Parts: sequence; structure tokens; C-alpha cells
Amino acid sequence: MKKPIIVMVALIVLFVGACIRMPEPQNENKTVDAGPKIDSSKIGQPIIIETDIMKDFNSFWSYYKSEIKFFEDFVAFDTSGMEMSKGDFLKTLSSGDYYPLNIYSKDSLINYKLAKIPAKSPEYAGAYIRQDSRNALVHFKMEGKPIPAFNFTDIDGKLYSSENTKGKIVLFKCWFINCPACILEMPALNKMVQKYKGRDDILFVSLAIDPKEPLQTFLKKTQFDYSTVPNQKKYMDEQLKVFAYPHHFLINKKGILVKSVDEAPDIEMILERELAK
Repeated sequence: MKKPIIVMVALIVLFVGACIRMPEPQNENKTVDAGPKIDSSKIGQPIIIETDIMKDFNSFWSYYKSEIKFFEDFVAFDTSGMEMSKGDFLKTLSSGDYYPLNIYSKDSLINYKLAKIPAKSPEYAGAYIRQDSRNALVHFKMEGKPIPAFNFTDIDGKLYSSENTKGKIVLFKCWFINCPACILEMPALNKMVQKYKGRDDILFVSLAIDPKEPLQTFLKKTQFDYSTVPNQKKYMDEQLKVFAYPHHFLINKKGILVKSVDEAPDIEMILERELAK
């Protein structure tokens, strides 16, 4: 894909809140705690050379999408290598002056370090980091707290509320019909639903911006195995603070938000972790 197209898509995500995403780098075997033991001399050093990250927008985007996962419980460091809180790290990134540098760690934990964005950096890289880190900070502050109260009726008339879902793990997918990325991930989400078929302690609920009738028409042509709730733009905007689509939330059996993520593979991983507790 050519650079002008990439920049245009990035700007749409940043400033309009559209759902279109860049192509994902192929890194299917990447896990949080996998990988060979490293030479101790590499600890604290960048996994990818900094000049390679910022040589152009394509390189930055490939690095950012494959290496940076703000939803993870990473260890954060400032520019001098001093440990800092995740909240302060995200807040500093939101200035648009720094980018997160993935560095080698002494253990299995993800380590990110603040790195100054060079003067000759890819256009829009700083703007993207600024917006993405702001969004991540908002959702990070929601983790460990009760999900905002809800009382939904899906298109089939089934009721879902903060009260009647207690004791169950609830997954929300936030989307809308005219969102290509939202539709593209549905087959993967359907596989996840089928994987846990028969588990009455897991609920898959999609919150859509669209009214009931267009959703019914859409779902006659497109298989989506989540229960679907119409007209939820206000709840997603004001309560869940959704900035871009699709977006996913996982709520534990006590009604507490565990994590929120952008990608289908990530929400499945978070669900597996929750079930393993």
C-alpha cells in the first residue's frame, strides 16, 4: 500500500473516529511471555533499531501495530531508564513528543521505554501516538472498576442488564454496519463463540450504533453469532468512551472491567486469561 493511502487512513482513524484499520503485520506467533532467553547485555536495549522505526511512516506503522500493546500490563520506563507508572507513561506519550520503544527485558514481561520523537520523523506519527495514548489512558483508568450500568434489549427481545449478567463473563463488541474492519473480524469472533458454545457463564453481546431494522437486514446476509443490541451510540460514546471501531470490552463475573482492546485476537487472548484465573 502506498504511503499517501496509509497517511489518509491514519488520519481518518485519528480525527474522524472511523473504523478502518491498517493491514496488520504478520506476526501470528507473538505472545506476551514467549521467546528465547537473551544476553544480559541486551537488557534495556531496543528490540528494533530506533532509526529503522522512524525512517518512514510504513516502518513506523509496522512497528507500532506489531510491537505496541497498551492494554498489556507492561513495565514502563522514562527516557533515562527509571521505572514509572503505566498511567504516567501513557500521559507523557499523550504530549505527542515521545514514542514507546519496545526494549529487551530481564524477564517475560513487556518493557516499554519513552523515546523522544526525532525532528525528522514520519509525518503524522506523533499525532497518531498522541491520540492513541490518550485513548489508552482513558480505558486504563476504567480497568478494575464496575462497567457503567447498562440495561439492553437485543434485536430478538432478550434483556441484558448489569444485574442479570452478574456471575457471568460478558464480552462487548462495539461496532456499526458501515465499518469494514468491524465486519472483517466477524468470522474470527464467530469461531470464538463456537469455541465456548455450551458455556452459559460467558455472554457475547454486540453493541451497535445502528437502529434495529437495518441491523436485522444486515444480519440476514451476514452471520454474526453475538447477540446484537441496537441504538447504543450514546452508551458507547458517553459511558464506554469508545473512540474508534471496532472495540471490545471484557467484564468479569463481578461486573468489573478487566480489559478493553481493539482486535479480535486480543479479546480472545484476554478471555483465555480470564478463564485461566
